[in-house]
Amino acid sequence: MSHFFTGTNIKAAVLLPVLLALLISTPPDAESQEVTGLSDWSIYIDPGHSRTENMGLFNYSEAEKVLEVSLILREMLEEQTDIEEVFMARTNHEQQVSLAERTSDANATGADFYYSVHSDAGSPSANSTLMLYGGWRENGETVEKTPKGGKDFGDIMDVILTESMRIDRRGNYADRTFYQGFPENHDNKWPYLHVNRETVMASLLSEAGFHTNPTQQMRNLNEEWRRLEAKAAFWTILEYHDLERPEVGIATGFISDSQSGETINGATVTIGEHTYTTDTYESLFHQYSNDPDELSNGFYYIDGLIPGDTVEVTVDSPNHYEKTVTAVLETHDFTFLDVELESSEAPRIINVHAYTPVDALTPGDELELTFSRIPDPDSFEDAVSFDPEADFTLEWEDDFTLIITTDSLDFEQEYTLTIRDIVVDKFNGNALDGDGDGEPGGDYVLTITTSEPDTDPPALVEYYPSADSPAQEQRPVIRMEFDEPIELGSVSRDAVNLEGPGGTIRGSTQLNTVNRRSILHFFPSSDLEDGAEYTVTIAAGLADRFGNTTDVKEFHFVAEIPEIVDMQVIDDFNDGISDWWVPQQSGSTSGIITDLTEREPETRIVNAASGSSGSMRLSYGWETDASTHLIRQYLAPGADQNLRFDDSYVLEAYVFGDGSGNRFRFMLRDGNNELEGSEWYDIDWKGWKRVAWDLSNDPVVPWVNGNGQLNGQLYTDSFQLTWEEDAATTGTIYIDDYRIVEYYEREPTSGSDHLADVPDELSLAQNYPNPFNPTTVIRYDLPSAKDVTLEVFDMLGRRVTVLVDQHMEAGQHETEWDATQVSSGVYIYKLQAGSQTLTRKMTLVK
Repeated sequence: MSHFFTGTNIKAAVLLPVLLALLISTPPDAESQEVTGLSDWSIYIDPGHSRTENMGLFNYSEAEKVLEVSLILREMLEEQTDIEEVFMARTNHEQQVSLAERTSDANATGADFYYSVHSDAGSPSANSTLMLYGGWRENGETVEKTPKGGKDFGDIMDVILTESMRIDRRGNYADRTFYQGFPENHDNKWPYLHVNRETVMASLLSEAGFHTNPTQQMRNLNEEWRRLEAKAAFWTILEYHDLERPEVGIATGFISDSQSGETINGATVTIGEHTYTTDTYESLFHQYSNDPDELSNGFYYIDGLIPGDTVEVTVDSPNHYEKTVTAVLETHDFTFLDVELESSEAPRIINVHAYTPVDALTPGDELELTFSRIPDPDSFEDAVSFDPEADFTLEWEDDFTLIITTDSLDFEQEYTLTIRDIVVDKFNGNALDGDGDGEPGGDYVLTITTSEPDTDPPALVEYYPSADSPAQEQRPVIRMEFDEPIELGSVSRDAVNLEGPGGTIRGSTQLNTVNRRSILHFFPSSDLEDGAEYTVTIAAGLADRFGNTTDVKEFHFVAEIPEIVDMQVIDDFNDGISDWWVPQQSGSTSGIITDLTEREPETRIVNAASGSSGSMRLSYGWETDASTHLIRQYLAPGADQNLRFDDSYVLEAYVFGDGSGNRFRFMLRDGNNELEGSEWYDIDWKGWKRVAWDLSNDPVVPWVNGNGQLNGQLYTDSFQLTWEEDAATTGTIYIDDYRIVEYYEREPTSGSDHLADVPDELSLAQNYPNPFNPTTVIRYDLPSAKDVTLEVFDMLGRRVTVLVDQHMEAGQHETEWDATQVSSGVYIYKLQAGSQTLTRKMTLVK
């Protein structure tokens, strides 16, 4: 501070009190305080993964986040302690470092401790910490690997990291017990995780929350949040060595709206001379979203405060009333202070929903009005009216949602619904902004036109089996689709009757409604007879909500059931779905709305024909502007139910479709560890349907590293869904009775046309040139005349073009593909001649 003494006419007696006052009022810089006691200790920090691997929500990956946390931790250790050395597995986002390289490098350094930094993936609602050290079970006891230390480190971090992040914890586990349970003895008595197993020093892997949880990931985007996580790791290291933390002086927390609970962008937190403005679209979130309203974390982090001080914290936001609270600053920990602000805005109606549109509203459909703020229910007396007058009732679904009944409205009539601005906000007293001008006051007016009367009974529009689609299962699910919802009370236990050669086939009936259509299922309780004719009779009296009832309906089908040689269930989902990852855990899943995408066990919608008591419910939501759309519903290779089998089987599952037009397929991994899939099945049905892939005869579509051939032992990789333009962007399907079946006489399966056998001499040559730009030639040999199809697909299995689709004579053929209009990448070309299919890959480079 020698610059204070540059004026020769200023006396030291005057300067000294000034200096003392400055020293007293200036908070200590925690980062300048050196902690001693680590001079003979070194750490190897391993930021998990590389580059942008394990992509999380909002196009921000686990690999990016954990590297940035690790770099801050290294900086803290090097600048605030006397640590001997800090080693890093990688230091930038461009490095690609394998697991083997990380552990061998760490072992070569001779570091005393190996710390692997991660975050986790799972369902959108999951968010917790997890610590994993190297260990297993032996003689009823948990054994830690040698050198020990990972367990103690994890016990400390389990507390500090969890309390700092303020989320749930799963605990600190020996890694093999976490993944393989707590038997008396594990078969493999060594650590489960590579980073614990292959390192020669004490080690720990931490999972700091879930990058698939929207709330957590919006926090992860903030640099100070990453500093908070690094600080928790820093404090863990100090406590591990019985060293005292430096004094802290950090206030942090979340600013949110008092009514909605939503975090607030652009809120300013002021403590003395320190201010912090929470993230906004302009300051941060524009890097991760094109929607200004999508992201918000309300997080603030103010450092440099004086520990132990009592401070006033003032919080302000453009659309909220200012609020000031008092807090006493912690000395050796974060001072957590969350503040809720009261909005200064007037309540508005932000959404109107009815079962039928308001310009063709069917009387009896409830109107659902959603308010932006919580209105005072008492202010609604005399506020709501219809013109012409009509009786109605008001009911609150929740604080924000008002239900208005319309039973008394006439058909084919125009009404004006008015909500007067005597309605006020329950908390701030502002009048309803009914006219949407941004200011309190103004009536809300909605024009409603009612529909014509419905006088038609529910119509049967589709059913299976039928005269054109024979039953191919011993106990087929008989599916009947109606064009409108059927009232459950009109469906009796004997609403569906199945008659065969031996009389009535007993079974159960179930009614489901999917996308405003009712599906009536009949589940036979005994096997059908191959070659026999059957009649389905639907009793009269099925009614819609207007009382229109059906007459008796009848249809016929034949059972063509191939003889089963062997059948093995892969998963009937009766014991749950824990071995199936949530879609967000797979790095291949992309283009989803994570809040709408989940897999859950289901016990209500099941295939009762097989006696099933459980199924998998798979819900989805698609980001339509994403470049790729894929849900990979992955089954762990080591799962008990993940059978190994060969290509002599038919792979089957019962899929309850939602008629969405989205697409479903099976994906297997073969003996060469290559990924091979079925063709895509368009989900154009509603209700239960058997979906089958004949592994010997149906096409095989390669994916990622596949080649279109099923080689050696096969096992399940995943079920997959994808979105096609014009398909529904949200929906739910159910999957049950996933199995392999070997038939004595192979019958055609869904999605395949079996033509005459093709001799083995059929060949498909590698395209030339390859790689190519923009044209290439594809050659193939036909030993005899055949109906030939030659198609090109991208790596997601989407058809790009059809090059040949006609009857071809025997001989050598070639065709040219001009790829001028498509982008660079790897493509699959598939030749189908008769019942035989050949595929190859080609690479377009532009």
